Amino acid sequence: MVRRLAPILVALLAAGCGGSSDDTNSGAASSSGGTSTTAVRTTPAPTATVPTTTTLPSPADDPAALAAQVTAVERTLRDPATPPEVAESTGTFQQLAYRRLSAHPEWDAAFFAAIEPDVAAAAANNVAAFRAFQRPPHGPPSDTLPAWRIVPPRPVDELMGYYRESEAATGVPWYYLAAIHLVETRIGRIDGLSTAGAQGPMQFLPSTWAECCTGDIENPRDAIIGAGVYLQRSGAPGDMDQAILRYNRDTRYRDAIKAYAANMAADERAYLGYHAWEVFYASSAGSFHLPVGYEEPAPVPVAEASTTAALPG
Repeated sequence: MVRRLAPILVALLAAGCGGSSDDTNSGAASSSGGTSTTAVRTTPAPTATVPTTTTLPSPADDPAALAAQVTAVERTLRDPATPPEVAESTGTFQQLAYRRLSAHPEWDAAFFAAIEPDVAAAAANNVAAFRAFQRPPHGPPSDTLPAWRIVPPRPVDELMGYYRESEAATGVPWYYLAAIHLVETRIGRIDGLSTAGAQGPMQFLPSTWAECCTGDIENPRDAIIGAGVYLQRSGAPGDMDQAILRYNRDTRYRDAIKAYAANMAADERAYLGYHAWEVFYASSAGSFHLPVGYEEPAPVPVAEASTTAALPG
């Protein structure tokens, strides 16, 4: 399922679709001692049933026009008068706009020269987060699509309540928890395992969960509170760098988390956009959009996947 953009944004769309940059390329990110690797099952791979992505909107194909789109998107998200349904559709387009920009570093100078000052810092943080995962080291692209189920995220207010509850209990700022939730499973959309066995919306290894946390590893509330506990025991909130690196030992991961968290710390409404971000998966055949409803019990060779679902990088 891909949401339609709100009417106030339709006029901003231009033709063309950019390549992938922050795609999930190695499975749900394994946390708390795991490694970011593709979910693998040993059962035979079935025929792919990847839904098409023909209704995805397209961002502009030049940096100045893209800067105008991003300015409108960021202002819409931060406007308290923006209805929730408009914020959701705006967030869907926001993700695509930053995917396009991050695939074109040669556009940076023109883009940031054209972006309006009131949203420049937010844009810079989002670009930095996308680009973090482009830095080496990274392995070869996957030849299969993952054995995942993609489900709708819990409502904004419900999840914000869990972040705040975890913050009150542990002192870990809510926006770091939300940023980890975003990077790990796209706010809970990804229901799947890493090869290391990390699981749940905040991607814990069961052994780590047993040492630090209580409740159900798959339950959003329990997992978010557990993430706060683990980060606190790892040095948060006093040393967030150390705590994030204990959660995932990749400096690219740390940098992305800090960039997303900075935007939400500056304006809580930034979370409304991130809540709408969907799942894209980088593969050897290009970038695939995995919408709500995608479900495979075993990895699917990309050669068997629907070509209409691919978004070449």
